[in-house]
Amino acid sequence: MADFTVDPDDVRIHGRTLGRTVAEDYAQRAEEISRDSVIDPPGFGIALSPFEALYIQHVGFLIDDVRGAADVCRQIGATLGVVADQYERAEDLHVSGFGGTPAPMGTYGDAYGRTGTAQLATDPAALGAAATVGATITLAEIGGIVGGMAACAALCPTFVIGLAGAVLFVANPLGIAQAGADLIRHGDQLQKALNANFDKICSAATGTWKGEGKDSFVIMATKLKAHLDELGAYIRILGEALHSLEIALSGLWIALGAMTVPFLTWLIAMRAAELIPGAAVALEPLIQAAGAAVASSVTSMVAAVGAVGGLALALVNGLAKDFLKLMTLPDDGTAGTPDLTEFRVGENFA
Repeated sequence: MADFTVDPDDVRIHGRTLGRTVAEDYAQRAEEISRDSVIDPPGFGIALSPFEALYIQHVGFLIDDVRGAADVCRQIGATLGVVADQYERAEDLHVSGFGGTPAPMGTYGDAYGRTGTAQLATDPAALGAAATVGATITLAEIGGIVGGMAACAALCPTFVIGLAGAVLFVANPLGIAQAGADLIRHGDQLQKALNANFDKICSAATGTWKGEGKDSFVIMATKLKAHLDELGAYIRILGEALHSLEIALSGLWIALGAMTVPFLTWLIAMRAAELIPGAAVALEPLIQAAGAAVASSVTSMVAAVGAVGGLALALVNGLAKDFLKLMTLPDDGTAGTPDLTEFRVGENFA
């Protein structure tokens, strides 16, 4: 092409930067997301384990997409080297194609096998490793509330239904909170650091380049940058969904604790008044105080079981919009295959 000019050394340098430094940044980020997105057992809990499987399945898709970004950067770096070599040899441009390496998203069944609930079924000892004290409600505190509810059920068999319902929501809020914070951080860093650096190097690579090859390269780099930004934004959205889940679960267990303590106190006092003659008068103030406390957390004594169900239902309904965020993916290519694993750099970067 008569109007094709390029500084071979300049393009070659930026090609190496894309193929090595930038590619390695994406590869390393993919491994960090893979590590930081894991939530120790019991994960989301039994009741929410279907959504945990969906989370695991989709975060795996995103990790493959970030790994795909590393592969694409290596291929672009190599083809920029070809641009420089071709110009030196023939003052013309010919870039060989890159067919991509499709990586279908993992199955839902495999993802469910990696949920906290499934892991507990195969390795109950894993629960102990997750009972770490932190800023949010911990498994140890949830365990204490479950113990109190079990005592309530022992004194009031009707409450067994409430206990069984609550157990379904035993989760790892601390692990969920940490994974959410990490995903938000990774999503932001992808957009503000890695993607910005990719864009900067691509722009610099075209500084001394003229011709149709440059125009095609700019179009390709712009398209790729847009998808990378979408990818970073979606990873952040997943983190925000986990944050909402952690808040909701913590709120559920704090509410259950606020109900259980006075309810248990009232049950114990009532049982003591029945078993110990003459104790009713002395226990009357305690019974009244505990009854008033229970009434402030549930509508009435009889409503205790219904309150557990109501809290659980409110949790699921409140998270509906966040669960919807787990139902979509930045996937414009072959359905279920991360776009950047099937990205193609054709002749002249078309």
